[in-house]
Amino acid sequence: MIAKSSAFGPIEVEAYLEGIASSIRSSLLGQHSGIEITVEAEPLTIMADHAVPLGLMVNELATNAIKYAFPKGTGRITLGFQRRDGEVTLTVEDNGIGMNPAGAETGMGSRFIDAFAQQLGGTLAKASAGTGTTFIVRLPLTVLARNESSPVS
Repeated sequence: MIAKSSAFGPIEVEAYLEGIASSIRSSLLGQHSGIEITVEAEPLTIMADHAVPLGLMVNELATNAIKYAFPKGTGRITLGFQRRDGEVTLTVEDNGIGMNPAGAETGMGSRFIDAFAQQLGGTLAKASAGTGTTFIVRLPLTVLARNESSPVS
C-alpha cells in the first residue's frame, strides 16, 4: 500500500487498515474463521513515513487479539482511526475475554507498540474487562497529511 502511493505521498488510512485486515485474515484466520475484523475509519490520509509504525502497531495488536482474546474461536476486532479533540486516535478493540493483568505487558510486542507510539509522538492507553480489550493510541494531528492537519472549523 505504501509503495503504491505516488512517490511515497499520503496514504489513505481506511484503505491502509483494510489492507492490513485483509492480510491478517488471509494469513491467520482462513475462510471459515469465526473471528471478524472490521475497519471504522474517517476518510483521512497520513504521510507514508508515519504509515509504517502505525501499521506495525495495528498488526501487533490485532494479531495478539486473535491469539489470546477468543479461546472459543469467535469474536470481533475493530480497527479505528478518527480525528477527536485536536488529535487523532487509532483504536484496536476486541470483544474477547479481556487481558490477563499478570502477563499483559511482558512481551516484546508491547515494548514495540510503546516505541512506535512514541516515535509518532503519541501516547498509548488500554482498557480491558471480561467483555473485551481496547487499545487507544492518541496521536498529534501532525501525523496527518499536510492538508488535513489543520483543525476543522
